[in-house]
Amino acid sequence: MASTTAQVTECMELMTSNSLNRPAPTAQKIPDRIAEVLRERVIDGSYTPGQRLIEAVIAAEFGVSHGPVRDALRLLEQSGLVTILPYRGAQVTELSAEDVKQMYEVREALVGLRARQATRDPCRSALVAEMDAAVAELERLAANPDAGKAYADKAIALNRALNDRIGNPWLRTTLQSLTLQTARYTRLGLSDAQRRVESAQYWRALLEAIRAGQEEQAERIARENSRLRRDLALQALQTQAGAQPVPRRRRA
Repeated sequence: MASTTAQVTECMELMTSNSLNRPAPTAQKIPDRIAEVLRERVIDGSYTPGQRLIEAVIAAEFGVSHGPVRDALRLLEQSGLVTILPYRGAQVTELSAEDVKQMYEVREALVGLRARQATRDPCRSALVAEMDAAVAELERLAANPDAGKAYADKAIALNRALNDRIGNPWLRTTLQSLTLQTARYTRLGLSDAQRRVESAQYWRALLEAIRAGQEEQAERIARENSRLRRDLALQALQTQAGAQPVPRRRRA
């Protein structure tokens, strides 16, 4: 009885400290704050791939010296969002379609493992309750054709929160990095209203598999959803380049 009570207490503490629905904490250090703003601009497409990020312009915007800006850009370089070139400075990392495809191949395997671990989570009931609220919000947003940005924001936030709950630090760190790098392509792929409806359906199916403790089913759905995101992102990239879109995969 004592161990059960302790587990419940631990789950409640985890739920409070790592809620899927709480707003992200505000960074305290100046470089962290600057990096967070720049990161969101890369992810939401305000900064385009290959665009130069000029230290002097950013420093003037934030009212700081070049030092904190330089530190912020190094943080973004560590996450793969920015490339710092000798004598040229920083620019938004530009990935080819093949780069994006390979990145999503790695992500597919890891989100499958993440889904398996979620079904074994000793605090699964708390996790499911939080996911239920987040997925319901995704379904509500998917029903609104004009809520594309809000839907993508919520889907990316849900992915980040699920990553934060991973017990394996190697898996957690790798997925956190991949989520940042794929976020801008996720937004691109979810720009179509029908694709957002399909995405919400996948999230609901994943939630129900986790609720039932079905490891293999949860992994299969998570991997399918990642493949869907990959194909949608590649379609969007090819459409932007004026090429013919790749055939869509059918849900198994």
